[in-house]
Amino acid sequence: MTAAAPKPSPPPTVDLCLDSSVICTLILQERGWQAIHRTLGHPTVNACLPGPALTESIAVVRRRGNQSSPAQLYDALIALGLRVEHPVDGDLVRAAELIEISERNPGPPPAYSDRETTLSLGDSMILAITERLGYKVLTRDTYWKWMVDEDLIQVDVVVP
Repeated sequence: MTAAAPKPSPPPTVDLCLDSSVICTLILQERGWQAIHRTLGHPTVNACLPGPALTESIAVVRRRGNQSSPAQLYDALIALGLRVEHPVDGDLVRAAELIEISERNPGPPPAYSDRETTLSLGDSMILAITERLGYKVLTRDTYWKWMVDEDLIQVDVVVP
């Protein structure tokens, strides 16, 4: 009797938290939106939308002219398979710590400004949730990557 061949292992799952910058790019179909859409549709990707990123994304895309209602935008994001992750008390405390770290270590100004870069409340909340989950974070915010490169935060930041 011949032994059955072992079943191949499924590919590893990639756990991603999404920043509002990525969600806005996707919804507004800005440069690079197709790559983000392909990433989210990949069967090995487990994508999470931190609650603060959901709120910020809806506000920003509507401010930029998207006519969908907030509820319609929410439904469209959930239809993409995104799971909303709400902050817990520890995230609120960690977000405050991240803001302090950022204020002590401002990053270089972006090309469109002469002001040094720091974390907003929303940014710090998204990063705190990402840290708690142990996920990678997909963002267009290069300051987050700068903070990692400077050993200020311990999150795996992916900039598309």
